[in-house]
Amino acid sequence: MRIDGLSHDGRGIARYHGKTLFIDGALPGETVRARVLEDKRRFINARVTDVLSASPERCEAACSHFHQCGGCSLQYWSHQGQLESKQQIVLDQLRRFANVVPEHIEEPLISPAYGYRHRCRFAMHWYKGRLSLGFREKGSKTICEISECPILVEPLQEMPSLLKSFLPTLKGREAISHAECFLSEQGRGLLLRHIRPLSEEDRALLKTFASAHQLFLYLQGSPERIMLLHPLMADEAVSEALYYRLPESGLNLYFRPQDFTQVNWVINQMMVEQAIQWLTPKASDKVLDLFCGLGNFSLPLAKQSGHVTGVEGSSGSVEQAIRNAGLNGLKNVSFHCVDLSRDFSTESWAKTHYDIVVLDPPRAGADFMIEQLAGLLPDRLLYISCNPATLARDAGSLASYGFKLQRLCVMDMFPQTAHVESMALFVKA
Repeated sequence: MRIDGLSHDGRGIARYHGKTLFIDGALPGETVRARVLEDKRRFINARVTDVLSASPERCEAACSHFHQCGGCSLQYWSHQGQLESKQQIVLDQLRRFANVVPEHIEEPLISPAYGYRHRCRFAMHWYKGRLSLGFREKGSKTICEISECPILVEPLQEMPSLLKSFLPTLKGREAISHAECFLSEQGRGLLLRHIRPLSEEDRALLKTFASAHQLFLYLQGSPERIMLLHPLMADEAVSEALYYRLPESGLNLYFRPQDFTQVNWVINQMMVEQAIQWLTPKASDKVLDLFCGLGNFSLPLAKQSGHVTGVEGSSGSVEQAIRNAGLNGLKNVSFHCVDLSRDFSTESWAKTHYDIVVLDPPRAGADFMIEQLAGLLPDRLLYISCNPATLARDAGSLASYGFKLQRLCVMDMFPQTAHVESMALFVKA
């Protein structure tokens, strides 16, 4: 097949007997041989088996597990090619589904191509005392055992081999079901989920292991119960054990192992700094930050504006955001725990006029929020998107309320994957 274009999720597009082919692993301009995975009434899903005529943007994958592991799907594509394609995907979606064209397309925020990921969760399977540890294979629940993961930051690179050599030494090893590793400014962390209580002997071995490798080691026996096993710390110090910095704002954001944090610190710092540059908040401005999480945008904006109201659906994240505000000495910010997928029009914060709104929704987008806030939308709205399709839909909604898309840029949050992140500034026309 000759590849004529690219789908919104990074697959090559071709035509075959009147049907559209979506071909995993193919680049525009290439001629490939592909194997059919799924034949639907209007389209066919397929995967490249041979590249007969390669694009100049095709390159060798850096990871030895690429052809089996389902973690990264675009390592065959040059980093620059990935970025250009992701930008074009966002622009195409905006034009096709919302008839919206940005006034200014800014340069992408660029990450290192590899060594950028500050946390990951390993899949695990035990069979007769033998441990399989890694990530799911492409299109399968089978675990691809890994010996390396080049997208992890350097301090986490050795974690797969450390875990594979140590965990089988535990007597209650098969009680451990998942392992999540992460990096904080204070060092490496490891969260082990277990389905049965671990013996004192195994806990002692875990403490020795954590001490030898300088790990913050947490155990999770249930969704609600997470404990720090090593190092021993006073209760008040435990809540400050893990944090990441936003150096431009002079802030430390503290988090718990189970909290959502951006996995790419480089892009996160650039994203927050650019948000403030685009919004240019004044000391008198009132800001509404929806899906505020731990305060990643709320707290930097509070240093520049009059008052910030953060809203988030996770009560744990709201508690942590309040703690972060206090630890950073910020008093002009308040947080509310509200399910933003439901009617929130009766909430006191939803009846206030704001000068700036920041939206950082999940993949489902923010159309419901936009409808709820229609009468209160200010002149400036910053939208952080992880899904070009819902960004396009919501851009159309905002256009109907008199907004124009003034600035747009793609953010390289997840190199080597098909995930597309972007930042869009909407202003009242």
